[in-house]
Amino acid sequence: MTKNIVRITTSVGLLILTGVMVLLAKYINPVIFSFYPALSRSIVGVLATMTSVLPVPLCELLLAALIVWMIVSLIRDIVRRRLLRWVTGVLLIGSLLLTAFVGIWGLNYYAPPMNERLNLPDPGYTAQELAEATSYYLDMANEYAPQVARNADGTMREVDFDTLSDAAGEGYEVLGKTMDEFDGAAVGVKKLLSSPIQGKIGMTGAFICLTGESCVSSTTYTANLPFTMCHEIGHAMAFARENEANFAAFLACSANESPVFRYSGYYSAFRYCFNALWQTDRNAAQELQKRVCAEVKADILAAQAHYAELENDTAKELTDQVYDSYLKSFSVESGVQSYGEVTDLLLSWYFTRLRS
Repeated sequence: MTKNIVRITTSVGLLILTGVMVLLAKYINPVIFSFYPALSRSIVGVLATMTSVLPVPLCELLLAALIVWMIVSLIRDIVRRRLLRWVTGVLLIGSLLLTAFVGIWGLNYYAPPMNERLNLPDPGYTAQELAEATSYYLDMANEYAPQVARNADGTMREVDFDTLSDAAGEGYEVLGKTMDEFDGAAVGVKKLLSSPIQGKIGMTGAFICLTGESCVSSTTYTANLPFTMCHEIGHAMAFARENEANFAAFLACSANESPVFRYSGYYSAFRYCFNALWQTDRNAAQELQKRVCAEVKADILAAQAHYAELENDTAKELTDQVYDSYLKSFSVESGVQSYGEVTDLLLSWYFTRLRS
């Protein structure tokens, strides 16, 4: 009984500590985020360097071991009539993981918006300006599309996962030379062992701060894969919100010398902006559709068919609901819809840095 009391007391203490960290991040935001993102990148970088010696995701191995332990220990403690001991043990482990998660990386959800951190204005844009920016990203996607190897049907040819993984951090190294926000460790991306399952539930990747690992599913469509790798590394750069990790991915792809990464970056940027334009001005979107080159069109259609065949609608819907709740619990009010909010950042970047 004494051990159970210690576990409960420790768990409560850890949960209080976690709550205090979140409150500090909310109410003395300028103070905390004068140092926290850099600290987070440093800790994640150390963890990533340590776990990079293992070719497979350590996070998945640890998760599997934890599940096995929970099942075996539950059966044992039920037999021995010590169920309370098992409950307090799980409570303690959960509290430890939550505190470590929030302390190492989770507070980045409360960081100032990315446009403030990168000194980008955040004005509202008109439908005409959205169409102009979308047109630019389309032109760039059209330009790079013929520069990547193609299959007979015009779709992008598959590139070796490890080759892409080794090159995924190169764009961040370029960005880090001029922007301190990208000075983290851009360690290679790992292929998820659970890729077939991830594909079914509609997940393309994950960043695990407790091991510093950026992981991507091998079921990700070819044209999206480089961008997705850079997205997960973007989380390691202390950009927790999904729209901000998307924008970091675009910047890293466009800074990479490889046409494969540049194409994936502009292809993704165009698709996000086009989806926003379609909702805002369908006529303008339909006019832009006429300028989509054959290669980009082939990838768009192939990606749609790929995910339609791969994903299980029920499993994906459930996963989206769970992840939506997770994001909202960390003050991301738009939940899973936040991915598409990268459009605002793409427009700010275009009008302040790219427009000639």
